[in-house]
Amino acid sequence: MLDDVELGAARRLLIESGGAVAFRHDLIRIALAASATAGRQALLHRAAAHLLHSRTDADPIEVAHHARLGGDTALAARSLRAAAVRAAEQFDHATAEGLLDDALRPHPDADGWLDRARMRTRRGRYAEAYEDVARCSGAAALEVGAWASYFDRRFDQALRFAQDGELAADDPGVRARCLTVGGRTYHAAGDLESADQQLGSAIELAAGADRIVASAWLGVLRAHQSRMTEALRLLRPITRYTGVEHTSALLHALLFTGHAHALAGHPQAALAAFEQYTAEVERRQVPRFAGRGVNFAGWVLRSTGAIAQGVDLHLAALQAADHGGIPEVRIAALEDLAEARLMAGDPDGAAALLGEARSALNGDLVFGWRLEFKLRLLRGRLALDTGLPHQAADIAEALDADATRLGVPRYASVARLLGHRARARQGLPIDPAEVESALDLLDSCVALESWWWTGETAADLGSGLLLARAEHRVAELAREIGSRATELHRDADRRLEHWRKMISSPPARE
Repeated sequence: MLDDVELGAARRLLIESGGAVAFRHDLIRIALAASATAGRQALLHRAAAHLLHSRTDADPIEVAHHARLGGDTALAARSLRAAAVRAAEQFDHATAEGLLDDALRPHPDADGWLDRARMRTRRGRYAEAYEDVARCSGAAALEVGAWASYFDRRFDQALRFAQDGELAADDPGVRARCLTVGGRTYHAAGDLESADQQLGSAIELAAGADRIVASAWLGVLRAHQSRMTEALRLLRPITRYTGVEHTSALLHALLFTGHAHALAGHPQAALAAFEQYTAEVERRQVPRFAGRGVNFAGWVLRSTGAIAQGVDLHLAALQAADHGGIPEVRIAALEDLAEARLMAGDPDGAAALLGEARSALNGDLVFGWRLEFKLRLLRGRLALDTGLPHQAADIAEALDADATRLGVPRYASVARLLGHRARARQGLPIDPAEVESALDLLDSCVALESWWWTGETAADLGSGLLLARAEHRVAELAREIGSRATELHRDADRRLEHWRKMISSPPARE
């Protein structure tokens, strides 16, 4: 071949530079290619495709180009799928789906359909994803169908896909992934016991990245159970897996890392995690995840004295939900804004916002049970603030029972405190030991809110001892937030003064 190369260079058709040889001008290459017969062209394109495919630095688009012209449709399809992976890793999801379309036209097969179904799921094109899944058979297809159904908020369908996939799977990895999506769906739907069992089984069966993903979803469950130390341990490993295929697990890990830190009373670490979450949502171009970190950050800020800033973030989350986001973010933002109205002494404004939230709280929603718990808690607080302690007590009792049954102490603790406050407003006897037990549970499962819940309980029960406990919780939280402690002390001092007046001049009881 060197003799031919040297002859080409001598006749000024080729040039050599740094050991590489190229055509002097692209027109020469085009003319020579056109002079070859169709059979020779196809042969050379096939040879070029296979040669390039063997190189680690080859551009898969170029490989696909030569493979297609050489008639090797299987290699062309594989190369286009590889190009789609590269586009997806750059978070160019539309281009990735287009490349998968191109791959399937000349060579339709199950691998291509499932790759496209995953991409369509990522882009929120669920009906089209189901069409691709229906073209395939086997456990892998059922797993993809389960994830598409989960994100499409069709939980019963997701569970059917996951359960059928688990039974059909010969591959332990596929079976573990079916268990994972099943556990995740149970968690979203509010069956925490089944979620725990499924995710635990997935972790035992899975290996490598599959095990890390299953552990992350279990970490989200542990955060909801207020098992913060375990949650953080399970959530941490997935943050090292930054590929596009792990986007959902990674983002949830960041979000619930912040949630766990907030529950543990570490607001600065929580805010850092929520900021990282929001940055990743923008970088990865996944608008359905927008607004969640912003809304959580607003809750942390309000709880640490930056009330106006927190409300602004809730409004921003509401706007994100109304422009391409998901209903869960809208409901959460409405509930947080209602809570801010309650704390500002505006029960009418709170009631209007809770009405909006209630009207949106229907159908399959991810953690719809948690959104319902918060709605019921806020309705109970609203009843208490508007002179309806009997109604508040009934709401609190039912909420405590449901949260305890589900294993969510974050809501059981505050429901019990709301019940004690409602009984005090009615002039009924209060067991100090039960109040102290509820406050201890509160401190262990939602330390971020502990100071003001303790203060409000102290005011309703007329207890200076509990008010001193609230002041101590303020001091603990202030140490955690450093330079922002001034805002917390300003808000806390105002509210502590109000609670002192209530204790010194208690209102008439029923």
